[in-house]
Amino acid sequence: MIDQPNIIYTVMKMLGVLVVLSGGLYACLHLMKRFFHAGFIGKTDSLIRVLNVRTVGIKKQIALVEVPGAVLVIGMAGDRMELLDKIVDADIRKRISADQISAGRGQQTVSD
Repeated sequence: MIDQPNIIYTVMKMLGVLVVLSGGLYACLHLMKRFFHAGFIGKTDSLIRVLNVRTVGIKKQIALVEVPGAVLVIGMAGDRMELLDKIVDADIRKRISADQISAGRGQQTVSD
């Protein structure tokens, strides 16, 4: 006589495999996002650094971005970016960098 498979055991086994595979995919996605965002792959000592971002309205922001030799003031609205000002004076740049260090702020991300 042939034993018939237990339907509950089969469903539980299928759900277990589904949970394990979903968890593995989620963990891989999380690790990839973390490594790519942190600069694990590629150059970690970036020449461009976002010093500060302030929201001034709905989907409108102003950012201070440090590049070699200058600090740029950039206005962002929707899908547009525009250079508002370029700070090249060394004393002002040092003061801005010193303010960022004393405030204990790291790099900030720009969001929608």
